[in-house]
Amino acid sequence: MEHIQFKNEAPDAVEALAGGIAHDFNNLLAAIKGRASLMMNSIKPSDPLYRHIVEIIRCIDKGSEIATQLLGFAKVDEYYTAAIDVNRLVRRTVENLDLKGKRIVLDVDLDSKPLIIEADPDKISQVLMSLIDNAVQAMPKGGKLSVITESAAILNGTADAYGLNSGFFVKISITDTGIGMEKDVLDKIFTPFYSADHERYPEKKGLGLTFAREIVQNHSGVIDVWSSPHIGSSFSVILPLKETTDTLDLPSKDEKLILGHEFVLLVDDEDRILTVGREICKALGYSVITAASGKEAVKIYKREQDKINLVILDMIMPEMNGLETFLKLKKINPDIKVLLSTGYSIDEKAQEMLRQGCRGYILKPYSVIDFSHKLREILEP
Repeated sequence: MEHIQFKNEAPDAVEALAGGIAHDFNNLLAAIKGRASLMMNSIKPSDPLYRHIVEIIRCIDKGSEIATQLLGFAKVDEYYTAAIDVNRLVRRTVENLDLKGKRIVLDVDLDSKPLIIEADPDKISQVLMSLIDNAVQAMPKGGKLSVITESAAILNGTADAYGLNSGFFVKISITDTGIGMEKDVLDKIFTPFYSADHERYPEKKGLGLTFAREIVQNHSGVIDVWSSPHIGSSFSVILPLKETTDTLDLPSKDEKLILGHEFVLLVDDEDRILTVGREICKALGYSVITAASGKEAVKIYKREQDKINLVILDMIMPEMNGLETFLKLKKINPDIKVLLSTGYSIDEKAQEMLRQGCRGYILKPYSVIDFSHKLREILEP
């Protein structure tokens, strides 16, 4: 992995000052939150002071967010780049989203082939999370969040309009069906601490979009934005496609297989999925038993629940779908650990599973590496 220092307009002294302030500020907030937490644990929720302590802790958490943004400003020009697959990065990002209670349907459509860019994975993840968070907040009453990756040739006049050199690019589009924006708001969204509606959405004020644009620009890319009031918005991150035929860097620590030893129940109505899933689980060190339907899974779990540590459950199955199966399994064992294995849409049924205690989900098709990490994430929270 290569370390590259990009210089922006902020002087080194200002960056150092921002980093120092953020560090000291976070330490101060940690001390205040510790005291407030001790106070909260010493009184009952019915105590008149309880709600004031809750609000103090909320303010502390908001202050911590601002401190983190200051740290981001201090380090915004430090990049550790490597050849990375955008599809894998997007997959990891969306699988860590918490959409519980938000009535948002997640739809993900990843390009069928690897999309390789030369980039800092942590910085690009920060960009994606800022844009996704913005999209979620734009849908307070629910809606649809779409994430799409694709390759595109941007040439001549189109490239000039974007301020790019002609060539091949990766395009990551994050689209919502939310409140949308008027043109005057659209012109200001990358301004630090700007929010179109400070009173209704005070939490939207921050540096997220400001940093997102700067990070993308430092990767020789752009963010293209479209929005229409009451229809929604779309943010497209456009980054240069790596044109060399160099192989990817060796996997970093978090990209290596993690083995396990627990007992897994794998549930899917497609035999080929069960076959490959069984082989993958065994290769990772797990003992595995399979079920071809929800009814069979419930029957097996009743019999073998003492030794089953995790259930990997498909959503779309005949007779009894994933949600129905999960609820029956949960009646047998309220503390059951279930991982939802599904396609590229997290619909209302999937979200209901998450609300009811499903530990997480993984999107099909998945790599063995991603699968191994997800299993440990569920088994070792």
